[in-house]
Amino acid sequence: MPYPLPTGSDPTNGRVRIIPPVGCPGGEEWVLVHEAPRWLELSFRLGPVPALPLELFWMPAPSRWNDPLGSAPIELAVNPLGLPAQDFQVDWGDGTSETVPWTPYRPDVPKVRHVYGQRLDLSVTVTMGMNIATLPVALLGCPLPPNMIPSSPTGGASSLAGVEPLVPSDGLDGLAYNGSRAEVWRLRLHPQGGLALLPSPVDGKPSLVVMNGSGAASRGTRWYAGDGPPPSEGLNPPPAPGDLYLNRTNGQVFELIV
Repeated sequence: MPYPLPTGSDPTNGRVRIIPPVGCPGGEEWVLVHEAPRWLELSFRLGPVPALPLELFWMPAPSRWNDPLGSAPIELAVNPLGLPAQDFQVDWGDGTSETVPWTPYRPDVPKVRHVYGQRLDLSVTVTMGMNIATLPVALLGCPLPPNMIPSSPTGGASSLAGVEPLVPSDGLDGLAYNGSRAEVWRLRLHPQGGLALLPSPVDGKPSLVVMNGSGAASRGTRWYAGDGPPPSEGLNPPPAPGDLYLNRTNGQVFELIV
């Protein structure tokens, strides 16, 4: 089955840039064009291409032993596009600010951790030279990752109305996924090319990918390749149903069923 491959003149490799909903945690994602509507339906946004000279993203940060009870720590990621290394100012929106050193001897921009005393919806402002960027941080108005929901004294999750994990797209079979941790997904290709929902070979439910499954779902997909169509036998290790084969001469992808 042919898989749509980007043309050599396409600098985005056939993908669009997706950024998180306003105020929500997360970073940028590059997704296939036909998958973008599913993200946009969940309030994700199309990011500018090329990126702005100064862009900001945030993620919840793990709590430390000395963080105040009920506080909300976050980590701020500052992404300058082609700007020289220089110190920058961060106004956290809660009445505090700081200067973050960034020298040419450090190739990566330092991520900055900040602890809010309480959960509020506010804005963070970063000034780097002549460039100023503002990032809404919705500690109340955006869903929290499951591992960041505070526990009640009885041991269960506290009753936070409207707090649900953020799921970036359809087709995940397993735990809710919000982009805050690494996961291994088993992708399945549609027979007519591209990615689309298909019945899972494990439980029959429509699925784009299978995650945190059991049995065949937990194995993952193995890729084979060769200069021509897949042979009827001789692949080593022996394939399992759902494994994929790439014909390197014409770019065709086959899903193996034996």
